[in-house]
Amino acid sequence: MKLANSDNSMNRSVGIAVLNALSALQIKEQGIRGARVMKGADALDVIEIEAGDKLVMVGAFVPFIKKIKGRSNELYVIDKHPRALKEDERHLWRSPALIADIMPKADIVIITGSSMVEGGLDELLAACTRAREIIVAGPTASAWPDPFFKRGVTVMGGISISNPDKLLQVVSEGGSGYFFTGPARKIAIIRGKPYATSRN
Repeated sequence: MKLANSDNSMNRSVGIAVLNALSALQIKEQGIRGARVMKGADALDVIEIEAGDKLVMVGAFVPFIKKIKGRSNELYVIDKHPRALKEDERHLWRSPALIADIMPKADIVIITGSSMVEGGLDELLAACTRAREIIVAGPTASAWPDPFFKRGVTVMGGISISNPDKLLQVVSEGGSGYFFTGPARKIAIIRGKPYATSRN
């Protein structure tokens, strides 16, 4: 677990994986007070996106980009690499250097769970000064949600593993796109309201 605070991103990813595994046990055994758990639900399916909303995504999460396009007139994708986006989506790309300008204007913010490995999640959350919804999503975002909720996150979108041996086989064969056809399923943990957060 201590590796989750490492300066090395590879070590950090191992520590976060351990924390996620322990979180899954805790959620299974005790549930989560002050939150609603929706199994089989995508994080984007549990929030309302209005036509006038400004959406900011940190990390080019391709499945979410597909779902959002057409639901909002304003979507920006902040990523270190413009080539993480398809050619016809590159107009959505914004440099991480613009975070301080873009994030405070967002109505909805989606942050990929990999930001926990990359680093800087606290700074990203602190920049979400007016966001109605803040989602942290992806397989890496399967951690105990309380610390995230206290920092303003409204939805944690992760995975719940039902068949660890099968999942290990899928991962070892490089088949990450087949997670949800048997060994795992999506899970959305929605913060209850009211909820005391450190951003308010």
